[in-house]
Amino acid sequence: MEDLYTNVHYWLVDHPTISKFEWKQGHTFGSSLCFLTLSISIYLFITLLSFRFSSLLPTLPITILHRITAVHSLILCLVSLIMIVGCSLAVLNQMPRHDWRRWVFCFPVDNNSITLPSGPMFFWIHFYYLSKILEFIDTILIILSRSRSRRLSFLHVYHHTMVPLLCYLGIYTRQSLIHIIVIINASVHVVMYAYYFLCAIGKKPWWKKLVTDCQIIQFILGFICSPIMLYYHFTTEGCCGFGLWCVDIVFNTSLLLLFLDFYSN
Repeated sequence: MEDLYTNVHYWLVDHPTISKFEWKQGHTFGSSLCFLTLSISIYLFITLLSFRFSSLLPTLPITILHRITAVHSLILCLVSLIMIVGCSLAVLNQMPRHDWRRWVFCFPVDNNSITLPSGPMFFWIHFYYLSKILEFIDTILIILSRSRSRRLSFLHVYHHTMVPLLCYLGIYTRQSLIHIIVIINASVHVVMYAYYFLCAIGKKPWWKKLVTDCQIIQFILGFICSPIMLYYHFTTEGCCGFGLWCVDIVFNTSLLLLFLDFYSN
């Protein structure tokens, strides 16, 4: 068991590619504003065009569409699981021994190496950011499926558009709580994409409601962590990314309201 932990820790934390990671604006893959802007613009353009002219899109055989959905969902389920383990181990590895409780909720406003966007923790946060681009495929699959049970909504497009932007800004500002957000959201996505995978291969899991419950719990946990961060922000020299946190609160509140409205209808 110890050998397994050592191997996992090496490949997810200590490997040179991960341990020596540095977010260099305009040099690290996906770190340029051009990349972000183009990715979101292309996503919105293809989504709106596909939705507007969905009747002109080729109708894929249902078996092929299910296979594509199954592969896509399985990949994102496994990727999310790896991100949970990788980011959790990286946080434990990068966490300072002194005043670690504060650091978990509040990256101090100083330019020391612990909170710079570098090292294994920010490698996995960067990886998480890139996975949000991969999730754009979700939208295309929904449009192609023409499914009544999983229909395209404003909530879906709004979420997929805003999350990559907030991830990018979260890395850039070294936002406090971002590592917790990654771990919680990736955990929800393991459950969600496992459900989509099973549906795509013809299974009907009894725990469909669990997916919705996990998504709501995600919001609750985020709102619980926020007051702790606020306490440290106003009683110490401040927390990194406080301005972005304010934007996040507005976004998450709007998302929760849209989410509850969507599922109540």
